[in-house]
Amino acid sequence: MRVLAFNEGNLGSHVMGQGQLEHALRAGQAGTGIEVTFTTMAPMGRWANALASRPVPLLRERRLDLPQLRWHVVQSRRAELALRKALSSTPADVVLLHTQAVSLGMRRLMTNQPVAISMDTTIADWAAMPAWKETHRLAPAAIRPSRALERRSLERASIVLAWTPWAQRAAAAEAPGARVISHHPGIDVARYRPAPREPRERPRILFVGGRFAEKGGADLLKALEGRLGDTVELDVVTPADVAERPGLRVHRLGPSDERLLRLHQQADIFCLPSHGDAAPWAVLEAMACGTAIIASSVGGIPDLLGDGDAGLLVSPGQPRAIGEALASLIDDGARRDATAAAGRARAERHYDARRQFATMTSTFETALADQLDTRRRTTTNSSRGSNARSPMSKAG
Repeated sequence: MRVLAFNEGNLGSHVMGQGQLEHALRAGQAGTGIEVTFTTMAPMGRWANALASRPVPLLRERRLDLPQLRWHVVQSRRAELALRKALSSTPADVVLLHTQAVSLGMRRLMTNQPVAISMDTTIADWAAMPAWKETHRLAPAAIRPSRALERRSLERASIVLAWTPWAQRAAAAEAPGARVISHHPGIDVARYRPAPREPRERPRILFVGGRFAEKGGADLLKALEGRLGDTVELDVVTPADVAERPGLRVHRLGPSDERLLRLHQQADIFCLPSHGDAAPWAVLEAMACGTAIIASSVGGIPDLLGDGDAGLLVSPGQPRAIGEALASLIDDGARRDATAAAGRARAERHYDARRQFATMTSTFETALADQLDTRRRTTTNSSRGSNARSPMSKAG
């Protein structure tokens, strides 16, 4: 089987999880003999960016600017051109396309080319996140055109791989005619693994997030008031401007940096009280590294953590609840260790990239066989219909 993995790619320093998918697929592919080619989109140029995101004053005043639709149309058109070019030199039995946001304009391409769509959230669920949910009365209408294109795209795909059951339910509701399964690409559990912790005076907490405020960074700092630098230390990995203070260290690291891996392995607690997330890689990385986790109950995070079996869940925007959860792990080493062990066990059991890759390609084979069988039946039925009409035509 030849698979062309097409990825939208990272969208600046605030959205950097897209690139982690390629690392997961490469880890899963190793030794399988399955041919996977990886490609992505070039960064958006000045004119494309202007068309996609520059405000149109008169329309914006009337809430008719439709920024989501413009972004989706421009990105999906760019993605289609890049994908057609890649397929012209590297034919594939199936295209693994991440995410559905760049497939919205690929109706013709998906008619002849089997495409598996990988997604972690629907357009509607992402827009409804507490981090950036708009409250004006036209907000649902503003994304309606994008949702219509999304429905068409999901229903044309050979199969849709939703990363969590939460995303699967939403995708199935948005596109009832789509074939949707819950499947996460997994993580390289051989790379992301527990390591001996260095001696330390105070427990270390780790926060990783490009959007510091939306990921709950400010809530975490508030939750640690009175303890930071006294009874705990905090490592923050973010491109945002966060002032260092006693007990706080700020790191500017990329998602694949070995120093970030080391921070995961050395942390006693990973905390992500996010207001907006679907299936954050950082949660899986912490799980696989055997680090106790506290995360908010938004998006697919509860699914990743087994509804709290492999980590503590808190409501977003609740610094007091975050502080209580942190205290329960900081002050109880046995509970912290048990939570960490449960996370590692869940990562091995449900998110091993090698096992997930084998399941994914097996699913591709089944989906392609079903699709081919459907086309054969359609062709046969069409042929029978034509033959049945031809005598009548002659008789007439």
